[in-house]
Amino acid sequence: MAGGKSEARMEVTSGFLTISGEVKEGFGFPWSGVLFSPGATPMAPTNLSSKKEIQFSAKGESQTYELMVFTQKGGYQPSIQTFVAGPEWKQFSFPFAKFGTDASDVLAIAWTAGPKTGKFVFALDNIRLN
Repeated sequence: MAGGKSEARMEVTSGFLTISGEVKEGFGFPWSGVLFSPGATPMAPTNLSSKKEIQFSAKGESQTYELMVFTQKGGYQPSIQTFVAGPEWKQFSFPFAKFGTDASDVLAIAWTAGPKTGKFVFALDNIRLN
């Protein structure tokens, strides 16, 4: 998406989504992960203002991961919040306001590893827009 060299794979196992790959140098802000674009076409702005937060469960390798929200007003520069996913499932909730948006022009939501380079694996479940 941004011209980097990072890699990611997605696999549904036991009913949840596992994301694995490697964050590699080659872009000023390297990341890798999974991206959800709610519009009719990829990266089309979508009005999600009736929703106030992003909620999900995650588990991982006890490292810091990023939740990115891309908006039309922000261009391709995402607003980012971090979360630490350990070996046990943990529920997370992030109000859209924490990303500086009312969610009226969302292009995409991404769950990623980075900017630290290296291999990663984490899992997501129960993703909801409330």
